[in-house]
Amino acid sequence: MDALSFHKKYKGKVKIMPKIKVSQKNLHIIYTPGIAQVTKRIAENPLNSFIYTSRCNNVAIITDGSRTIGVGNTVAEASMPVMEGKAILFKMLGDVDAYPICLGTKSAKEIVRTVEILQPSFGAFNIEDIESPKCFKIMEELDKKKILAFHDDQQGTAIVVLAGILNAFKAMKKNLKKSKICLAGAGAAGYGVFKILKEFGIKNLMVFDNNGLIYKNRKGDNKYLREVGNFSNKENKRGGLKEAIEGTDLFIGLTGKGGLLKTEHISLMNKNPIIFALSNPVPEIFPKEIEKAAKNYLYATGRSDFPNQINNALVFPGVFRAMLDKRKKVSLSLEVKIAKAIAGLIKNPSKKRILPDVFDKRLLKTITKCF
Repeated sequence: MDALSFHKKYKGKVKIMPKIKVSQKNLHIIYTPGIAQVTKRIAENPLNSFIYTSRCNNVAIITDGSRTIGVGNTVAEASMPVMEGKAILFKMLGDVDAYPICLGTKSAKEIVRTVEILQPSFGAFNIEDIESPKCFKIMEELDKKKILAFHDDQQGTAIVVLAGILNAFKAMKKNLKKSKICLAGAGAAGYGVFKILKEFGIKNLMVFDNNGLIYKNRKGDNKYLREVGNFSNKENKRGGLKEAIEGTDLFIGLTGKGGLLKTEHISLMNKNPIIFALSNPVPEIFPKEIEKAAKNYLYATGRSDFPNQINNALVFPGVFRAMLDKRKKVSLSLEVKIAKAIAGLIKNPSKKRILPDVFDKRLLKTITKCF
């Protein structure tokens, strides 16, 4: 059965189920008149909603459809299958009740206001598949309003990429702090990875986007790209992919452009290269192209049909479990701590295994202990 037939058969992937069995004996407690005791208690203090209702375990997955896998900027309805898939993983891997909410607006201001309005029903918010730099602005505004939110495309990706990097360099016996890294893409995921690499202490970093290498004072850049330019590309080089990848040990692809990387680009990298071709559904390069230039290499993708899947599904169920239980936001330092903890689950990293799989039962406890 293919994906279309599957989704048509089940009419989506999620539904709501009651936690208790309803009967004539308990109806007066579940609904009227007993429910009035609970409403009065919450009216006295809205925070009591975390004690007496499902709010303590509810997460809203918020999207506007502007960065939907496979189609890019589209109608919000097209994001529903993705959001439903995430909701399943939330429940299966973190026992979190997550609700897909696809918004009929592309306005950052309206999205922020919608999240504000929805607060009484949810303990936390997952910002998902919203184009950059709009997603960054939304997260900044939510932080100012002290709304508990996590941007999975940015923060979740950053955590799992750093975890993969730590073990990839161990497997290839390379010194991470002395290596040169090429980061392709400076959107939500790319900017998130840039931030965590900077926090971790990486100094030699080259970043490029649709307009080529990012450098200091590049014209037309927004404040986020200027931040990238001020820290990376210390020699202020100009150019594109060729100039960015030359002499690097690691390529991180977060461009969304399948087939971007060619054999000749691998030839420009240092010996025993590490290639994270993470764009979905088609990665920047496949192994057969790498092998024309390098025999000893480490390869990772965002897909589940290759070794070394680097996917934020390893991260967000545990992160939201802890966010809900601890009522604590995720800082950059905490991102690094979580990445190190996930990497530590693999005691002897190899070229074929640098991370635990999504269904590793140790992940939840490992992540929640970091908070």
